[in-house]
Amino acid sequence: MFEKAYEKLTIKRVLVGIDNLPASFENFTIVHLSDVHINAKTPLHALETLVAKINTFDIDMIALTGDLFDASLFKIRTHLEILKQLKHPVYFVSGNHDLTFARKRLFDEVKKLGFILLDNQLITLERDGEHLHLLGLSDAFSRYFGLERHEKALFSKLTPHVPSILLAHQPKDIRFAKEFSIDLQLSGHTHGGQIYPFGYIVRLFQPYIKGLHKNGKTQIYVNTGYGSWGFNFRFCAPSEIAIIKLIKEIHAN
Repeated sequence: MFEKAYEKLTIKRVLVGIDNLPASFENFTIVHLSDVHINAKTPLHALETLVAKINTFDIDMIALTGDLFDASLFKIRTHLEILKQLKHPVYFVSGNHDLTFARKRLFDEVKKLGFILLDNQLITLERDGEHLHLLGLSDAFSRYFGLERHEKALFSKLTPHVPSILLAHQPKDIRFAKEFSIDLQLSGHTHGGQIYPFGYIVRLFQPYIKGLHKNGKTQIYVNTGYGSWGFNFRFCAPSEIAIIKLIKEIHAN
């Protein structure tokens, strides 16, 4: 129940059923990683363990939903070099800490890592002529960093009847997912409360703290994260990697 930051890693396996999932995307598998919070004190061996573990998985992509950077970039160069060893495609959206420490250099830093920055972007994955939308929002606090999200313009690019996955750092962005019929949202930010009973305070600001939930048509998975912030430990909120497998949802008659 008590856990020092980066000391232990829980693997969560989650099945997500999507009504209109094309046959070619059946069993499409995503590693959902969030809130690594790399700073100068982050143990290098913890990142090496993280990368080595993820590289053993038979997956299609990694969704990294923000708060990767938590220090001035020159202080964590060695740490970031380790992340370059991830062998699967990584799609990244910013969190509030990323904007604090890497706002003006975020695109270049993410590119150096070999990741794909999905902030306020939509891409369409294709398999055998079938499609899956993948889109991302920059952090909900973007406007305080001089960034405009233009959410309606982004969501208007979605093609009807094509399933869609939204990467957004903060769970509260589900208000857009619900309005624009997103099938699955992946978020972090909450750390699962990090230290019980702080989760009750987090609930004042976020609709969900951890795990899989459904809000109308939209399902949302909130990752408890890998790192920590403020205090270098967790209590009743273990760190995690989520392995999310998409399947076609079949409704009983």
